[in-house]
Amino acid sequence: MQVVFNCIIRDHDAQVFNPPKGVDQNIADVVVDITFGGFRHWDGVYFLHIAEHGYTYENTVAFFPLFPLIVRAVANSALFVLQYCMSYASVLLISAVIVNTVCFVLSAVALYELGRIVLANDVLAYRAAQFYCINPASIFFSAAYSESCFALLAFRGMLMLERNCWMSSAVFFALSAAARSNGLVNIGFVLHRAGRDMVAWMLLYVQSRAKLSFFGFGLRVCQLGILLVLCVVPFGACQYHVYSVFCNLQASYRDLPDYVREYGNKQGYRMPYMGQSVWCSAWLPLSYSYIQRSHWNVGFLNYYKFKQIPNFVLAAPMAMLCIWMIVSYVYKHMSHCLHVGLLPYGDACHVKKNQCHCLPKTCFVYVAHAAFLLMFGILYMHVQVMTI
Repeated sequence: MQVVFNCIIRDHDAQVFNPPKGVDQNIADVVVDITFGGFRHWDGVYFLHIAEHGYTYENTVAFFPLFPLIVRAVANSALFVLQYCMSYASVLLISAVIVNTVCFVLSAVALYELGRIVLANDVLAYRAAQFYCINPASIFFSAAYSESCFALLAFRGMLMLERNCWMSSAVFFALSAAARSNGLVNIGFVLHRAGRDMVAWMLLYVQSRAKLSFFGFGLRVCQLGILLVLCVVPFGACQYHVYSVFCNLQASYRDLPDYVREYGNKQGYRMPYMGQSVWCSAWLPLSYSYIQRSHWNVGFLNYYKFKQIPNFVLAAPMAMLCIWMIVSYVYKHMSHCLHVGLLPYGDACHVKKNQCHCLPKTCFVYVAHAAFLLMFGILYMHVQVMTI
């Protein structure tokens, strides 16, 4: 496990984030650290720190709050009794492992159910879920990362949309945007499905030579607008909370534990009581984009450096697999792609004896989603993230 973590090379501008736990370890804490300490590495330290103390340092703002909130809720309820025999930090670590294990199993089930609908092939859906589980990068679905939580919410949102449960789908997509920033991209599934249904609705009127109902059309547009607003509300709420913390002129250093404040001063981190941050005065004060750019050097081609070649090599297999999938799908369904997947499917891909020779047309929006994330990952992100 330690080897896997060490293979993911980070390029943080600051030193490794390792805030003190604030209390002396007892025997129970030592046992927990030996057993589960491997799950508390890299970004996991940030999530566990947020779960325990909230957003105390500006660089922690890059990590969204849903997963830490769930971890804290479980630690303060189902695992509350453990707080009498070990530190709160250890209880949070155990909680994070439990939450991610449960989320990972449920996300695999959701992916299988989604595959049965989209692929129309039980064997292929089961195989996809298997590869999802045995992927070497699945270690991050057990560590104190938000990946398992996000995957579960995203897969459930897609599944509910395939089942025409629009409101449930929007709720899951909204929660996914509170777990990870790329949850906002899931809005594309709602927009595409709405566009596809709208085209089908209009074709039905044309074929039946009936007059279009402008009232019905307006109602559908209003419903779509409500769903889209619902999808972005949690993301907006997260940004507002961060704004209220780091742009609050009334904040005091007394709001932070002494050891948290001392560690922040030692590392040179910006804390809430230090005055407003640079991004607070922007016309749209979004902390996320500023923190990613200033603390993690995320930007167009910013990651293209000689020292990052090992990370590009690490991401190459997954990138090539995605490219092959996208090219093969476009080759098989060129006409469907030219219509942006909005026209009726027509004949599906040939399936015989549980052998599928290509991805069916129903996969268009998922292929487009993968293509967008692939291009964004290659051009803007820390490229090794594509392995997760």
